[in-house]
Amino acid sequence: MNLKQLNYIVEIADSQNISRAAERLFVSRPALNHYLISLEAELGMPLFKRIGHKLVPTYAGQLYIGAARQILDIRKQTYKQLEDLSGSKIGRIEVGITRGIGNSMFAKVFPKFNRRYPNHTVNLIEGNVRELEEATLEGKIDFCVVGSGSVESGLKHMVSAPCELVLVLPPEHRLKYLAAPPGAPYATLDLNMLRDEYFVLMNSETNVRAIADKHFRMAGFKPKVMLECSMSTLAYKMVLQGIGPSILMENQISAADGVYCFSLSPREIWYQSVAFREGAKFSKCEEYFIELVMQYFAETSPQQFFREP
Repeated sequence: MNLKQLNYIVEIADSQNISRAAERLFVSRPALNHYLISLEAELGMPLFKRIGHKLVPTYAGQLYIGAARQILDIRKQTYKQLEDLSGSKIGRIEVGITRGIGNSMFAKVFPKFNRRYPNHTVNLIEGNVRELEEATLEGKIDFCVVGSGSVESGLKHMVSAPCELVLVLPPEHRLKYLAAPPGAPYATLDLNMLRDEYFVLMNSETNVRAIADKHFRMAGFKPKVMLECSMSTLAYKMVLQGIGPSILMENQISAADGVYCFSLSPREIWYQSVAFREGAKFSKCEEYFIELVMQYFAETSPQQFFREP
């Protein structure tokens, strides 16, 4: 077993397909297939089940792949420390960001980072919170800049910039009279009063939706859904068009838009954060990047997150 072979087996697991893994590894498909067959013969058991065009890890495969990821991560963490000891001026960091707040943040942070570390490459991975948390847990990225709410991720978080998740009603909604006056704390609204309405919700792969579903379960009903989407900015635009109510972060909402916001019960506070695996070691350039991220959230008002160019 060597590091190249460990990379092979992890890439096969991530790609779930020999041909796709071979393309990403820049090796021939027959060579990679031969490696997998030889490894399974050496171990005396299959590492993958072949289901259609997908390769799905067996229990033995899960154990082997998990150990491979740990070994590769130990190597990665060790090299980070060696780079710091050697004062290396060249490096690479893997960062996960969301497509909304993350893009706005990165546009402000990267120029400062680049001035101090001009020869360091930043590889950006974009996705929703759940995708980025999973990639961080698996060691595919070093850390991710996400929001943390009441859904547990298994990651450690450096938190900043609290923001509330709120129930948002469209302009001219029949229950607008129950909203608190402008400038006052949000009122609460019994979700059961919306039981027969159609909602605009984030899709099931997002943590915002997981929190929303928790509140619908507590209210005792499954919501009717008119539209599901992965972009919270799109969901908010649909609320503005009167398509239906939604549950979103308050930093996307402008009082001038004429919508009506209510706190959930219990209240849900979402924190912008840098999430990372327990025990992760950061290089000096990573520490500086994280410092810039935390500074950005400390100095930027929540309402600016989605509105900056």
